[in-house]
Amino acid sequence: MKKPLKIILSTVLILAFGLVLLYLSVTKPVKLGFTEKITLNHVYEDIHVEITDPDDFARLISICKGRALYDHSIPSCGFGTPELIFEGNGKKVVIYPGGDSCGSMRLGEEDKYFYGISDEKRRLLWEIMAKYGVVMPCG
Repeated sequence: MKKPLKIILSTVLILAFGLVLLYLSVTKPVKLGFTEKITLNHVYEDIHVEITDPDDFARLISICKGRALYDHSIPSCGFGTPELIFEGNGKKVVIYPGGDSCGSMRLGEEDKYFYGISDEKRRLLWEIMAKYGVVMPCG
């Protein structure tokens, strides 16, 4: 009885390890700890503002960090404007929140996306953006 159990456990561990490796190969970590400045741009509304409120600054980093998934099929969420630009220590990361009410954000110009942004995070993101003149959802 012990030998079949060992085989099953070994198989499960190997499969779990394989799934973790697969996940890591199709995602990219989005680290924003370097951020010294966050800029919110909305070209169509002529809005270019630096986020100065420390609470908003920390919340935006919390909302936008994580892992972005590589995906060839572009979600139809109206990416492009507005954009959040995280800068510091010679690094720059641009994130485009979905312009409609979908729960996705695009990482820069890459085919990498954050999926399944929670309703709470999306609501908080929209509240912060509204403080600086960007009303969401937008088209």
